[in-house]
Amino acid sequence: MKIRFISAKQRKNKMHTSVLQALTKLGHEADFEIIAKKSEPYKKDFDIMVVDVEQPDTAIGCRIVLALADRKPVLCLYPEGYKDTGGILPPEREKYLKFLTIKCYNNKNLKEIIRDFLEEKGTQMHNRFNFFVSSDVSNYLDWITFARQQARADFIRRLIRDEMAEDKQYVNYLKSKKK
Repeated sequence: MKIRFISAKQRKNKMHTSVLQALTKLGHEADFEIIAKKSEPYKKDFDIMVVDVEQPDTAIGCRIVLALADRKPVLCLYPEGYKDTGGILPPEREKYLKFLTIKCYNNKNLKEIIRDFLEEKGTQMHNRFNFFVSSDVSNYLDWITFARQQARADFIRRLIRDEMAEDKQYVNYLKSKKK
């Protein structure tokens, strides 16, 4: 996964280095950006965002909101003992809250927090796949929705999963990939 790590601090510190090392050690591509007054425009070329929120900054908040609006998981990190003067805790009823995780870290648990977050969000991430179908296939999918009370996407996913389970060549491929 491609991970964008951002901070409002003026220079890179030990925490930033630890986060970047943990991300690359886990096999992810990570880049680091210090959000300054003249920062680069928001880029969408990442899968997950990690944010150092110790130093409150409007630009950081904007980046978090943009990532959440794109339905990208965001991990906000603040150090143990940090006083929440900037109001980093989100409103409880926010619709994008499922994409936002806020964690307190110390030197001992930082890598574990990152690993757990990436494992959880990695399994939750989905790829969108659109395709065109003929009118007879579309009519059939409409009928499935009506007659079986099943969403089109759920029906198609089930067909693909059944095929994956029966495809011996694919099963062997997965076994060899795990070795």
